Amino acid sequence: MGRSLKVNKEIKDTRDDFLKNVDSEMDYRSLFQSDLLVFDWVDEMEFACPYIDIIVRNPKLTLIQEKNVVKVERAKRVNVDSVKNLAKNTHYINKIKDDQSVEPKKILEVRNEETFNIYENRFLYTLIDDMARFIRDKEQILNHFELIENKRMEYAATTKAAGEKIHIEVAISSESLPNQKIDKKLEEEIKKVKKRLKRIKDYISSWYHSPMMKQLEREHVKPIKPPLKKTNITLKNPNFRIAARLWDFIRAYDLDEKENNQNNTNLNDSIELLKGFLDHSFFIDYSVLNSMNTQKRMQKKTMTEYALVILTEEVHRIVSLLLSSGVKITDEELLALIAKEIKAEKKERLVGSDDVKKKFQTAMDEYLERMQKNL
Repeated sequence: MGRSLKVNKEIKDTRDDFLKNVDSEMDYRSLFQSDLLVFDWVDEMEFACPYIDIIVRNPKLTLIQEKNVVKVERAKRVNVDSVKNLAKNTHYINKIKDDQSVEPKKILEVRNEETFNIYENRFLYTLIDDMARFIRDKEQILNHFELIENKRMEYAATTKAAGEKIHIEVAISSESLPNQKIDKKLEEEIKKVKKRLKRIKDYISSWYHSPMMKQLEREHVKPIKPPLKKTNITLKNPNFRIAARLWDFIRAYDLDEKENNQNNTNLNDSIELLKGFLDHSFFIDYSVLNSMNTQKRMQKKTMTEYALVILTEEVHRIVSLLLSSGVKITDEELLALIAKEIKAEKKERLVGSDDVKKKFQTAMDEYLERMQKNL
């Protein structure tokens, strides 16, 4: 006769204190490169290139007025503003002649020059740099592409129970096996993408040699920072609207990639629930530690008592996870699942027991047969 199933109240209270006092942290990291199978970024760049090319070939210009006080002999352009400035700055006058004419030694020179240094062109300058950088990063990955998914989870916790302070640290990692090969279909797809990137890079190279880009580079203009200003040109010009769309796409893509590569994930409600399973596993590890005993019978008894307490907690957590995930399950369905596992375990034990009996019976038959021959 087996012992009746009865939960040890002392162990149950220890479990309640243990889990109530748990202070735990979980850190999860993932490196997953297979998202490169989606090449929507190539589509966006390829679509925008002809529109950006139109702008670069026909850039917007603006007139700027430069005013400098120079020696009279070096002045090339003088206008009414020059005369007015001279009247205000009489120390620029060298002498006044007998006919009352003025001979200046310095004068204000006013020059009107065309420049590409306007906000919209600086936006294009920044966008083209971003495109070049983005493609360099993607090409580097494509040239060393592997279907990899490496994961690592670290868990650390402390708690107090039964007059003890308990601590645990666990690290679990998984890495894709190095012998995974890219199938031919994917290999062909990557080749096509590289050809498309070549065309985009040709566009970018030609833009860098354009007068607009060369002048802005000489002037060491600073890249513009988001958000993009809504000017008449960026809002109404159809070519600029496409360029602005690519600007937003690259920044959204970079942001998503940054969030995916963050070492620490934000723990939302579902992750907190999963962390509860780790806390429970912490208790299971503690129960194993407490069950260690040099006397086999006592060790078995203690572990059995802990097992019943662990079972009730396990059922509670699983039901909580199922319900929070929107899974509808009745008491009958849950009991049927548990009963099925119990039957399977009993059957396996009976099969094992029958095997032992058969082997013992065979050995006895052989022994009796040998004894009969010797009689």
